[in-house]
Amino acid sequence: MEKDLLHKYFKGETLPEEEQRIMDWAEASPENYQTFLRERRLWNAALLSYSLGQTQTATRSRFLFNRWQMISVAATIALLISLSWNFLHTNTTEAGERQRVFVPVGQRVQLDLADGTKVWLNSNTTFTYPASFGADTREVELDGEGYFEVAKDAEKPFIVQTKAYAIRVLGTTFNVYAYAEEMDRFETSLLKGAVAVSSQDNPAQTIRLLPNEQVVVSEGKLLKQPITDEARFRWIEGLLCLDDVPFEDLVKRLSAYYDTPIRIWNQQVLDYRCTGKFRQIDGIDHALRVLQKDVHFTYERDEANQCIIIK
Repeated sequence: MEKDLLHKYFKGETLPEEEQRIMDWAEASPENYQTFLRERRLWNAALLSYSLGQTQTATRSRFLFNRWQMISVAATIALLISLSWNFLHTNTTEAGERQRVFVPVGQRVQLDLADGTKVWLNSNTTFTYPASFGADTREVELDGEGYFEVAKDAEKPFIVQTKAYAIRVLGTTFNVYAYAEEMDRFETSLLKGAVAVSSQDNPAQTIRLLPNEQVVVSEGKLLKQPITDEARFRWIEGLLCLDDVPFEDLVKRLSAYYDTPIRIWNQQVLDYRCTGKFRQIDGIDHALRVLQKDVHFTYERDEANQCIIIK
C-alpha cells in the first residue's frame, strides 16, 4: 500500500472506493494491519503539537494545514516522531506554556503523556494540557470525548476539567463524554480504580464512582448508575457500538462526532432503538444509509444551514 494514499486517508481526503481499498488491504493480513497501525501512529503525531491559540476565527471543522516541519519530541509526550502544524487563522502563544490537540472529524488519536498516562481522543475533540505538570497536580482540559488510563501517583492527582464538570483521580481507567456544545449530555464511566466527579458551579455536588459505575446528567443534576454496555467504549478501536440505543441519542452522538447538526422532522423515528456497530471512518452518510434499512426515513443536507434534516 502506497504511503501517500494512507496519508491522504488519514487527512480525510480519500474517495469511498479508495477507503474501501485501504480497508480491504488492512484486513487482508496481520502484517498489513500492523503496517496500517504503525503509519497511523506516526500520522497521529502530527496532531500533537500546536500551541494554544489566542484567537481562532475559523470553525474547527473547516481547518486547513498551514505548514509542516520536523520538530523534536515534546517533553510531555513519549513519541519517537512528531510533526508540528498550525491551523489557518490561529495565532500561537509563547512556546511551552500550554499545548492543544484537536482531533479532526471522523478521526481519533492516542497520546502517551510523560507521566505514563495514556489518553485516547475521539472525533471532533479538543484536549489541552500544560507543557509540564505542576508539583501538586496533573490537570488537563477536555472538550469532547476521551478515554484515560491514568498512571498512579499518590501525591499528584489527575484532574480532567470539562466545561461544566471536573473529574479527579489518582490512578484509574475511565471514559469521559463532554462536548461543550452538547451541555445536556455529560457522562463519566469508570472501568478501574476510583474517581470523583464534581460540578464546576457547585463543588458540593460531588459523586464518587466505583468500577462499573457511571455518572450522567439528569435534569441538571449528577446521577450515578451502573454501566450496562462496555462495548460503548470500543470507539478507541474506531467502532461505534450500539446496544438498544434510542434513535435520538444516536443522532446526538453522530452530530457530536462529525460536527454536523442533525434535525429530526420525522417524529416516528424517535420510537426506534438501535443495535449494531459502525466503523467511524465510514462517515455519517454511511451510518444513515445503514439505518435506513431498518427505519423508514429520508434525509437531505441543508447546505445553507450546514445541517442534515431527517424526514
